Amino acid sequence: MKAWVVRGEGLPHEVFEREDFPEPTHDAMSGYCIDLEGLRPLRDGEEPAREYAFMRVVCAGLAKPDVTMATGQYPVPMLRPYVSGQEAVGIVEEATPGLQHFVGKRVVAFTPQPYGSFAERCVVMPPMMYEAPESFSDEEAAAFLIPSHTAHHVVIRRGQVKEGETVLVLGAAGGVPSSAVQICLAEGARVVAVAGGAEKVEFVRKLGVDIVIDHGAEDFVAAVIREVGPNAIDAIVDFVQGEAGQRARSLLRVEGRHIMAGHAGGLIPVHPNEFYLQNWTLIGCCVGSGYSKEQMPRNEDEAHAYVLDLIDRGLYRTPVSKVVGFDEIPETLRDVAERRVMGRIVARIDS
Repeated sequence: MKAWVVRGEGLPHEVFEREDFPEPTHDAMSGYCIDLEGLRPLRDGEEPAREYAFMRVVCAGLAKPDVTMATGQYPVPMLRPYVSGQEAVGIVEEATPGLQHFVGKRVVAFTPQPYGSFAERCVVMPPMMYEAPESFSDEEAAAFLIPSHTAHHVVIRRGQVKEGETVLVLGAAGGVPSSAVQICLAEGARVVAVAGGAEKVEFVRKLGVDIVIDHGAEDFVAAVIREVGPNAIDAIVDFVQGEAGQRARSLLRVEGRHIMAGHAGGLIPVHPNEFYLQNWTLIGCCVGSGYSKEQMPRNEDEAHAYVLDLIDRGLYRTPVSKVVGFDEIPETLRDVAERRVMGRIVARIDS
């Protein structure tokens, strides 16, 4: 099957190789188990993954992990070679006995390495595997699952954003952030969004945000104070961290919450006195980390039901800003690496 394969280490446009890669098979899967490292070879005493399916890929979502896996900066090392791509929509062609009801269905799914979604066929498995929303095009469905579920985890499960709160969203034009913006608005929060550049500002405005600040044109801290007043932010939904996240905390009210959901701007150590003396709360968000095998499916099902309800009520769509062809994937990921992306970029895999 045609696939974008990673064997070396570097940026996607440097190391992605278009190859005829072996399709996933049941024999191959008998040598893998699944954990935070994705699909990985069995170690002594381990049992192979029991529930999985093979999916013909129609469209795949492009995202930052496709870059950091290739460069070696991903939190979990990836065994080479692997097919890149972590999210897709497609048609299930084969499945293990417990997943036979998915065969022939259009499915959205997380696509673990080494059989990722930048290929004609990939592996999908629960709990991140659902029938695609009927109202979504293939392009919308391909980039729907991971950002919407992650945003639910950030805004609802961990952040507990409520109606009437004023929420500051940093890095608001990104893929997961733009999903988080929609969920904050759906909950009845007043959103103050920060993005970089006029094009990104306009993109966020179209999501329904009234106050969008261009951090490239003015100091965003001063701008937030101008728009909503000092110490008026109930919660910071922070996909940036670094210096921006550090400076944003001065905008919090007493008992405000700093929800750390990403680190596009790098990581800066946090001194406990900052939160201790101000009666603030620091909240960490990492979707797949720490939860038991029993809890993870419950978390995902809860997120999925929540977002499907928003879709039915017209309160959520996948903000796809660009659709590219299969051969354009490595070069397009350069835009992702250099943070030139708004919402989600999708690649058409089938012909």
